[in-house]
Amino acid sequence: MLTTALLLTTLATAPSAPPSALPATGAAPTASASAEQPKKEKGFDGIVLPLVSYNSDLGFTYGGVAGAYLYAPGHTPYRHGIAIQAMFTSRGQQNHYLRYDGPQLIGPMRLELRLEYRRELRSPFYGAGNVSAQDFNGDENQERFNYTKNSPGAWVRLRGRPWGETHPFQSYVGYSWRYTGVDPFEASELAELKPVGFEGGPTGQLMAGVLWDTRDNESDPVRGGVEELALRVSGSATGSRYQYAGVTLSERRYWQLGPRFILAQRLTLDVLFGEVPFFEWVNTGGVSTSEGIGGMSSVRGIERNRFAGNIKAFSNTELRFRAFDFNLLGSPVIAGGVAFVDLGRVWHPQVSDGPWWKWHPGVGAGLRLSRRAAVVRFDWAMSTESGRSRLYLNFGHMF
Repeated sequence: MLTTALLLTTLATAPSAPPSALPATGAAPTASASAEQPKKEKGFDGIVLPLVSYNSDLGFTYGGVAGAYLYAPGHTPYRHGIAIQAMFTSRGQQNHYLRYDGPQLIGPMRLELRLEYRRELRSPFYGAGNVSAQDFNGDENQERFNYTKNSPGAWVRLRGRPWGETHPFQSYVGYSWRYTGVDPFEASELAELKPVGFEGGPTGQLMAGVLWDTRDNESDPVRGGVEELALRVSGSATGSRYQYAGVTLSERRYWQLGPRFILAQRLTLDVLFGEVPFFEWVNTGGVSTSEGIGGMSSVRGIERNRFAGNIKAFSNTELRFRAFDFNLLGSPVIAGGVAFVDLGRVWHPQVSDGPWWKWHPGVGAGLRLSRRAAVVRFDWAMSTESGRSRLYLNFGHMF
């Protein structure tokens, strides 16, 4: 199968691959690499590949991606990382970007930046709150629960360890800007409700955050964890049409249970205040952003962005199993699997959110292949509420 061939080629030639060709979690650099996955201290890894894959949220994906890492002694996990992508999906989405990552580029500081253009002929909108669109029957292509969105944007972030490369404390500052064009269908939930943000427009955000990172490896951790507090502020002074702010709290923790099992846990709470446009209801802040509730970055098995609101909380629990490893072009490739349980819910002002125990679960299992910084994941997940299942093929651990 072409997809399988592409995955093996990616593992053989690039430490990370589409969609970002950089660490998928945006995780912090580590002070040392793990014994199981030694770092590459010099040389070059590069790849140019067609994109051929499938995702239940987006449909079939096609296009191209190119990515490269340049390694050098004293630069962890690499000296320069760059990626460029042109991506189209069978459901009318486009996602094109250019991304750069330079650990220790400016003294001890890490510079990250991204330019991108996104277009969605059918971007999901089910209304606000934890029990929205109760008559939804699972057909994601209904015009009633979609709108057309265009959103060019860019962001830049400067991250560093003010107390030394071996200290777990990190801080960062950054700025992002995006212009969101909104085109609702005539008989849609969006056209009927006309929430804040219905007119679209620019959103500029100032971002800042702190992390405490004790992971042994940023791309495929076995032990340790990372805690993060992130802030984002938008207003006229930042080039935004809307005045709002957000706070994100995140905890990621990893425990090694014997030589082959790892228990991984992530908890995320995101709170938005002020005049929040509806297209921000589904987004979280922080170094590693997520969408939801619902989709491959928050609660797998539930339709993408199925539940949205000013307050989002979700939990992801994974039991990872390293079944066996083999050598490929001088570096070990680890093959294994995962079983997981995801759980999430939202709260939104002036709408019914259901009882306190109304959380939305997803359960599933998957396969993993990892080589140095590259991790390929294939997941099957099911919503225990609706009984509907979904497939995800992606690169990098979920967290």
